[in-house]
Amino acid sequence: VFYLFFLLFLIFTALGVELFGKLECSEERSCTELDKHAQFKDFGMALLTLFRIATDDNWKGIMKVTLSLFL
Repeated sequence: VFYLFFLLFLIFTALGVELFGKLECSEERSCTELDKHAQFKDFGMALLTLFRIATDDNWKGIMKVTLSLFL
């Protein structure tokens, strides 16, 4: 069960890096919830951010800012 869960984390981390890795903040779209500890720029930080989202550590704020920058 652990290996399956870890494999899913790796897959969704790679997907997060591909989709959200190049998001940029601007004057009109601030990134208050995406700090140096919650980002998708590289694989390690994306894995940590995904873990924070899975453990309910400010997942609403991370999701809100990421989707507003993505859309």
